[in-house]
Amino acid sequence: MKKSFFRKILFYLSVPTCVGCSDKLDIDDGPLCKKCLSEYNELKKRNCSRCAKLLSECTCSNAFLETHMVKRLVKVFRYLKHRENAASTGLIFSLKKDNRHDVMEFLASELSLAIKTSLTNTEEYIITNVPRRKRAIKKYGLDHSEKLAKRVAKMLGCKYEKLITSKSKRAQKTLDERERVKNAEFDVKDVNLKGKKLILVDDIVTTGASMGACAMLLRSCRAKEIVGAALAVAYKDKYVPFENSFLP
Repeated sequence: MKKSFFRKILFYLSVPTCVGCSDKLDIDDGPLCKKCLSEYNELKKRNCSRCAKLLSECTCSNAFLETHMVKRLVKVFRYLKHRENAASTGLIFSLKKDNRHDVMEFLASELSLAIKTSLTNTEEYIITNVPRRKRAIKKYGLDHSEKLAKRVAKMLGCKYEKLITSKSKRAQKTLDERERVKNAEFDVKDVNLKGKKLILVDDIVTTGASMGACAMLLRSCRAKEIVGAALAVAYKDKYVPFENSFLP
């Protein structure tokens, strides 16, 4: 009863808005209003163009990641970079910049569900993350991918370990594919991961340069298996253009 009362007080004091359209939210809404939530759920109905499963139910990787020890990639939705999808764009932007509790809880739940659906015995995995650049952490006050990975680990009942730090100088989004690979520089903790299975968490995979570089470092520490897990993928695979993939 008290919890419900204080929740209402906090809600009306903060007056939260939808991260998709900026309309005021109802008290029972999450980070998205009903309209934007519907838009987001429609986006999630897209299928993988390789296995024809819903993206949130498949583990298809891409060519770059497959050559960098990430044979399986869990994902939730496709990031429509050049299309109108305010819900998905707003969620990712808010995760990176706003440190909103409701956004983190929503996205961690979505990624946890996709991992549970795609993998068995998830409690056997150690969860770690692709780290944010130090300059970005200083600017926004958080490493959103670390926070996401920790929350996912708690939801899945897994252990979280911070294993990698970033040495990247420039933001990946400003670079082309070749530049991304060169810019993806990281350090790995001095640790023996022999026989360990890891889930490597990131917010979005565009080319796979950052995740692939991190996976190779984890492999050098003798990790047995590395599964990628991202909220969104922004690439098209080489097999079938996404526009021609299966739709429910």
